[in-house]
Order: sequence, then C-alpha cells, then structure tokens
Amino acid sequence: MTAPQSLSLPFGILLTLLLGCGPAPDSQEPADAETASVAVDPVDVTARTIAQGELTGVVQDNGSLAWRSIPYAQPPVGDLRWKTPQAPEPWEGTYSATDVIQPCPQFVSGLSAGIPDPDEDGVVGSEDCLYLSVYAPADIAEREPLPVMYWIFGGGNNSGYAGDYNGGTLAQTQDVVVVSVNYRLGSLGWFYHPAIIEVGATDAAASGNWSTVDTIAGLEWVRDNIATFGGDPSNVTIFGESAGGGNVMSLVSSPKAEGLFHRAVVQSGGIGTTSIEQGMNYSDDEVPGHMHSSREIINMILIRDGLAADRESAKAYQQNMSDAEIRELLYTQEAASFLRLYNPQAARNYPAPKKFTDGAVFVEQAPLDQLAAGDYNKVPIILGTNRDERRIYLYGAWADTIREDPDEYVRFAHYPSVQWKWRGVDNLARRMAPVQDAPVFAFRFDWDEQQTREDGFDMAVAIGAAHSTEMAFVFGEWDIGFLNPETLYDEATNPGRDQLSNAMMSYWANFAYTGNPGRGRDGTLPDWQAWANGADQPKMLILDSEADGGIRMSNEEVTLASIKAEFLTEQWSDPQNACRTYLSTFAGTSEFDRDEYANLIEGGCSRN
Repeated sequence: MTAPQSLSLPFGILLTLLLGCGPAPDSQEPADAETASVAVDPVDVTARTIAQGELTGVVQDNGSLAWRSIPYAQPPVGDLRWKTPQAPEPWEGTYSATDVIQPCPQFVSGLSAGIPDPDEDGVVGSEDCLYLSVYAPADIAEREPLPVMYWIFGGGNNSGYAGDYNGGTLAQTQDVVVVSVNYRLGSLGWFYHPAIIEVGATDAAASGNWSTVDTIAGLEWVRDNIATFGGDPSNVTIFGESAGGGNVMSLVSSPKAEGLFHRAVVQSGGIGTTSIEQGMNYSDDEVPGHMHSSREIINMILIRDGLAADRESAKAYQQNMSDAEIRELLYTQEAASFLRLYNPQAARNYPAPKKFTDGAVFVEQAPLDQLAAGDYNKVPIILGTNRDERRIYLYGAWADTIREDPDEYVRFAHYPSVQWKWRGVDNLARRMAPVQDAPVFAFRFDWDEQQTREDGFDMAVAIGAAHSTEMAFVFGEWDIGFLNPETLYDEATNPGRDQLSNAMMSYWANFAYTGNPGRGRDGTLPDWQAWANGADQPKMLILDSEADGGIRMSNEEVTLASIKAEFLTEQWSDPQNACRTYLSTFAGTSEFDRDEYANLIEGGCSRN
C-alpha cells in the first residue's frame, strides 16, 4: 500500500490498534496457515506436467486446488541480479508445489507478519523469490478452460508478498483460475546504472525496470502453462491493489505486455514513471537525479565502507572508477545492507526511483499524455478507490481526536482520500473512455461497519472504508494481509459484509468472463454501467451493504478544482488542521498555491 511518506505511520503503531490485544505481528502465522491443506499423492487430482517437469499441489479445506511457489524464472541472484528474468530450469522428479511463497527482500513490517527474521537485522526475505501460485476450483478437470485472474499484490513496491493472498475462495466460488505472482521489490527491482547493463544490451535488458519485467515474465508463464491447470490463456485479467494497482497500470501502458492480458482491474492504484536521469544522475547535476539515484547510492556505499570521507570525496572517487569496478561494487552488496542505505530507520517504505522511461518497457511520454493519445494496451478496465483511503495511515496518530472530536478527524482524512479518487480513477477514466472502444468502469468502496472495541474506540470511524480494506471482500478471505478480523469486524454486521463480498466476487468474476461486470455472474445484482464523460452521465458503482444504501450507481465526479472548492467551505475545530489538510491534499499538484496556503487561516499556517 503506497503512500506519501509524510502521511505514513510506522506499521508497529498502525497495527497496535488493528490487532488489539491479539498476538504481535511477528507471532502471527502466514495468511495461508488457517487454510489447512494436505499434500496429495502424485497420482491424485493435483498432478500436473509443465515444461519444467512434473509437480503436485494441495487440496485446500474448501475443496479448491492450489499449486504454490512454482518458479516462473531462475533466481535473480549472483550475476542475474538486475537482469531480466531468465526461463526457469527444468527439475528432476516431482516438484512439490505446497509451500507458501516467501517474500523478496524487504524491511520487517505488518506486510511481512509471520515471516521470521532470525538474524534480527530488520530485513526478511530472499532474492530467490520469483515464484507464483495457482488456485483452481475442485472440479477443474471436468470444465472448459476458465478465465484467469492474475493478482499483483501491493505494498508500496517495497514490501508485501504473493504468499499472503489465498485465491482459493475466489476460484472455488466463481469458477475462475487465480494466479498470484511475486516480483522483485524496491531497488532490487528498479535500478539503473550503465555499469550493470551488459555491453550491447537493448530493449528491456537495458531498462532498469527489472520488477516490471518480472510481472511480464509471469504473464508469459501463464500464457505457456495455465492451460495445464484449467485456465484459458486467451482470457487473462490482471488485477492488483495499491502499488499492485499501479503495476497493473504499468502493464496497461507497457508495449512489452501487449497481448498477454485481456482485461484489467486497478484497485486504489495510479500511474507514474521516472526519467532515466532521475534514476541515475547525481543530485547536483544539471539535470538532477533523485536523492537515492544509483550514483548517490554508490556515494553512500563508498562513505559507509570508509573509501571516502564525505559526499564530495565519494563523488570524486566514483568518477575515477571504471564500469567494471562499479559493477563489482554493486554486485557484491548483501541485500540487507544495500537496502539499509535507502532507509537506515528500517521503515516499510523508502523513497527510491522506479519505473524508468527507457523507451522499451515504458514509452518516453508522460503517462497521462500516453493515455489521452490512446497509445497503450486498450482493454476493458475497472478503476476504483475506497472512500476513506487515507484513514489507515492516519488513525494511530489521531486516536485522541477520534475519541474526542471524530468529525474533525473525518474532515481531515476526507480530502486526501478524495484526491486519491481523482488521481487513481477520475483523472484516468476521463482520458481513457473517449479513446478506447473497450469500456471503462469505476467503483468506490464504501463499507464501514467495523466494530467498536471494548475500550470504546470506534473502528468504523478510525478506519472506515480505508485503503486495502476492500481486498478481503474481493478474495472472500477475512484474514487476508495484516488486517486482524477478530479486532476489526463486528458479528452483528458480518452478514451484510459477507453479502457484499459475494457481490464483489461475482462482479469481478463476471468481468473476467465477459469484460463487463454487468449484473454479476448470476445476473441479479444492480447493473454496473460504464463510465461516460459528460455531466450527469454514469460514473461509478458504489459498493456498500444494504444497511448503508446498498450497491448503486452514481454520477459523482471530482476534479482537483472541485476538491479545492469543497475544502475552502470547511469549518475546522483546530485551524491548523486546515493547513495540514491543504498540504496533504494539494502539495505537488497544480492546485497548490503558496500564497493561498500562507494566508489560509488567521495568523498563518504553522511551519511545524
């Protein structure tokens, strides 16, 4: 789940309220632990043969079949670090596809709960992490090929792992084949420096976009192998949440992914790229690089290792190094110590350049201009956000306000949340709908019927329809990710929750089948109409329980200007909250006005 650093909280604080008096994150079992599974005999229902050899999986408690942790590429270790994924090697005998996928290297956080950190260095995972899992209905052998739903997890592109998502319920109840894919994270996944590019390398091999190409390689594996598991390679839906939703948009915009998928779902995502110069240059170059560009990271290595006293001497030292010396320096970095250069405090997210406009994986054009020009993979697409996106990042620090003045907290969280809707849905749909024949659909997830804890803390106010809360509804798995169902959900509202989840799975699956969510798989749900530009035209489906208005269409649309106009009418208990909200909503956008901010409240906005 990606977020601007200024609004993020350490996950230890965030999880304290979510987990209540339950076990600490590190004592939790991985998400799949409660979906008890039994290994089966090689001659039983999970026996399959693919190009690499024979393999078997597991039968889960609900009857669904699962093949976990299948290698779709060779381990990107040694000389394969910062290289395009290579085809997996064949194996001898029968591969037991029964283990939960383990994460790529990342800092310990709520998104790695249950993953051991034996050396207690604050980093978990292994660079040997290019695996995927397949989930299918129990009777798959008796069926025509089923639509494939290819899940890309979120986590800021710095954390998370595919093993935290069990697709068995979605597969079993909706007659689809679900694939969840791991991909390289952070600067082990996106890193550009000429010294690591092989001489003569072109196209993706010279791009620095190793992680994006991982997800493309996973789709190529699906194309070549999914029929063996009952899936239809000519009907693949990519879907993902947060950074995973952004990665779905990366595939939508990448010419390298053309033809590998046929529909797309973006949950709380967005679109963006970085220039090669930002990824590589020194921060004081004429075209400045990112504070954590590859050359600035090399400076940090030289200082850390005692080869230079400060940045200026490190820069001079680096400029006298050959490409071979720089390459050796980078390839001998141990993953954990390399990541700590970006983030000495070991917080989950850290700033680093990603998604380079290399002209191969990503075109050399501003992403929004690319969409408006129709120069992308035009497929039926769903774009959506959650009504209260930002609350998940805020409520730990606002606990006292939530108890004493909940309206003020709701006001503060609303504006950056609706700005996410503008960024991740409306601003994209307005460009895409006119230029593609395939329909564009939009949603807003509004469910907010969580419990009030025994201490009186109202989780419905604190979290509401926050970022990531819709994932459990899409998968029909209430222990998904880091959210603890025992301290989040309310038994009194669970029937409505379950009904909404069934509807959402039905919509998502019908979209996978037909490219149109329509009225769901059985045709009984409210009709989900496509986005249409123009005032009073259909825009989005609101997803909520019957107790809160139910599932319904809305013509609501937002722009930055409309968000600003609404914001300027607000009355605040603490005027400084107006200043904080202004910054969190408009900083970095065309609506930020320094003079307006300076004079926003009487006496001026505090610099603290």
